Order: sequence, then structure tokens, then C-alpha cells
Amino acid sequence: MKKWTYMIPIYAYLVRAGAWAISEEDKTKDDQKVVPEIYREDVAAYLAEHAAG
Repeated sequence: MKKWTYMIPIYAYLVRAGAWAISEEDKTKDDQKVVPEIYREDVAAYLAEHAAG
């Protein structure tokens, strides 16, 4: 799978909204999707850098 940098903030938005989870362990709902493995580290870093606060 190719990594597209424009998808990082999109996945971060979906994680922040609760629609997606960064990993299987982070899922809070059965129907929640998981960020593809290739993006997980970048999405986590993006969320840490852009934490509301």
C-alpha cells in the first residue's frame, strides 16, 4: 500500500471523531474501523502535535 501524506490529517480527524481507531486495542465499538498500519505512526504523531488544548 502506498502512503499518501494528505490522508494523515483525514485519518486523524476520523480518529478524533471516534469513527476510526488507531489500533485494534483502541477500538471502543465493534463496528469501528482501524487506521491502516502504514499510517498509524504518522497519525499518532499528527494527533500529538495538533492536540486540542
